[in-house]
Amino acid sequence: MTDRTHRALVTGGAGGIGAACARRLAADGLHVVVADLDGEAAEKVAGDVGGDAWQVDLSDTAALAGLSLDVDVVVNNAGIQHVAPVHEFPPEKFAAILTLMVEAPFLLVRAALPGMYDRGIGRVVNISSVHGLVASPFKSAYVAAKHALEGLSKVVALEGGEHGVTSNCVNPGYVRTPLVEKQITDQAQVHGIPESEVVEQVMLTETAIKRLVEPEEVAELVSWVAGPHAAYVNGASLTMDGGWTAR
Repeated sequence: MTDRTHRALVTGGAGGIGAACARRLAADGLHVVVADLDGEAAEKVAGDVGGDAWQVDLSDTAALAGLSLDVDVVVNNAGIQHVAPVHEFPPEKFAAILTLMVEAPFLLVRAALPGMYDRGIGRVVNISSVHGLVASPFKSAYVAAKHALEGLSKVVALEGGEHGVTSNCVNPGYVRTPLVEKQITDQAQVHGIPESEVVEQVMLTETAIKRLVEPEEVAELVSWVAGPHAAYVNGASLTMDGGWTAR
């Protein structure tokens, strides 16, 4: 990259994977913009890393449509989850998940690409999931959104490669975050098991390594993908799933 101070945008940056990525990219010397619906929490993380906070509702796609972003790295991380059988899944919840996790990343990348193309370099890092590659029951919206994000990432990779812009997905299994912790009650209900058994019987049943992924581990992979050593890594889906997709 050039000698200018590089800027990274991390969505959902106020907590979990996003906050870990913000801290790791700041340690790499990037100026980090922490984007989150929770402005106060975003301000705290931004203050910790010497970056900027951007309180934003990424579901307001109309407001994002005319956006222009001067950033070198986009980390599309913001996400929500809802667990329910397809025949009971609220249509409005399905639409909201796809808006936040597919449309918003598209609009943010669209806003950042012109500047990246002008500079001849850029990194798009999409926090996908093992569920971007395989499915699990009761997660129709999340699985559909992550599969769509994978497709979007590959198109950006093909279009951006000649301009020095790479686009990749990072695909962790279950990460120790509030988003995962909030699923435990719902998972217990739909599977008909006690909450105490959800992690072992649902979340870790397919993995060879029987533990949750730590946010900092995901952030380390994001740091590498966003850095100079990954310049030829493009259109990839980099799994961090304990062996889940090796089956």
